[in-house]
Amino acid sequence: MAKILYKPVPFTEDERENIKLTIQSNVYGYLGILLEGRDRFEEESLAAVTKEQSTDETEHIGSKSNTNCQTIYSIGPRLKAFSDWLLKTMVSGNLEAIFPAATREYAPLVEELLKDEAIRATYKRRNELEMLPSVSSYFLERAVDILRTDYEPSDLDILYAEGVTSSNGLACLDFSYPQSASDDKYDTEDQHDTLLRYQLISVHARGLGENCKWLEMFEDVGMVIFCVAMNDYDQFTVDGNGLSTNKMLLSRKFFESIVTHPTFEQMDFLLILNKFDLFEEKIERAPLTQCEWFNDFHPVVSRHRSNSNSSSNSINTSPSLGQLGAHYMAVKFKRLYSSLTGRSLYTSVVKGLEPDSVDAALKYAREILKWDEEKPNFSLTEYSMYSTEASSYSP
Repeated sequence: MAKILYKPVPFTEDERENIKLTIQSNVYGYLGILLEGRDRFEEESLAAVTKEQSTDETEHIGSKSNTNCQTIYSIGPRLKAFSDWLLKTMVSGNLEAIFPAATREYAPLVEELLKDEAIRATYKRRNELEMLPSVSSYFLERAVDILRTDYEPSDLDILYAEGVTSSNGLACLDFSYPQSASDDKYDTEDQHDTLLRYQLISVHARGLGENCKWLEMFEDVGMVIFCVAMNDYDQFTVDGNGLSTNKMLLSRKFFESIVTHPTFEQMDFLLILNKFDLFEEKIERAPLTQCEWFNDFHPVVSRHRSNSNSSSNSINTSPSLGQLGAHYMAVKFKRLYSSLTGRSLYTSVVKGLEPDSVDAALKYAREILKWDEEKPNFSLTEYSMYSTEASSYSP
């Protein structure tokens, strides 16, 4: 989003081509998870049929009937062969290696597969597939267009896409904050700030191992911005040990390892709780307590609470369940950070697909940096106009 906000030409042609291949590879990955789910649902359905038959027939007859039994999750031999090939490719770790040839050779099969009743029935139960990320729906519902050879990712596609980072998990952006219409036109300091250059270094978790040495190269950075996807609280992924693990718990573990790293012990941290809009929608149907770290979340919600369409975003005026959840999550991270470092954590709640929301969070980071520069010039007495409380709430 920072590139789209602050760079006249956000991506080069080569970058867009790599992003395109990443998105197309992701679609095949999402499809593979659906196919794994279809296999499981078919086995469960066949087992249910066998059990029902065994109550009225002999075990031999029941077993014989099961051999030819078809369920709503059954697919034909042609699609089954394609399904087996794709799942085998995923298991071998060679999924990305088949591109871009896969978009030419297999796109028609994908289109046929997505129209199949078995896959449609599986997709309706996608919430039961722990490994299928919520963002997959955005791409699967447009898979036919995305897998065309002439597909060009939109800015929104790029923002939604998973894994759009450099191969080693490190990306760097030099930028200046442009003067916006909302800035005070008489504030010469803000005008001067448009000439200052900032550098945003993005490090993906997959680029950092437990014994990563090159974190030391960041010893001169001004602050650390740590991003957490709020809607990950009920999502699962495979960790380094091959175990299915809650994504929020993995984020917490990664957060702990970063904030306690010697390189960052004197730096301010800004926690960005991202995807508030998706979180606010999800928490109405999926309890936050599905993540064991949040098992003490039991809010008292007003009958006259606000909703996502409300003009007020204040936590103090009949907050929505999503706002209560965001506040609670921020406090959990604040307490964790304080227990690990003895310092206060800055936080900002962001709707990652809304430019104004991201812009406000990054400008908040700028204000924190400015405050760090000015702090030595002020005596922080009880009469000081500056607050030492590191907090922000702006969903």
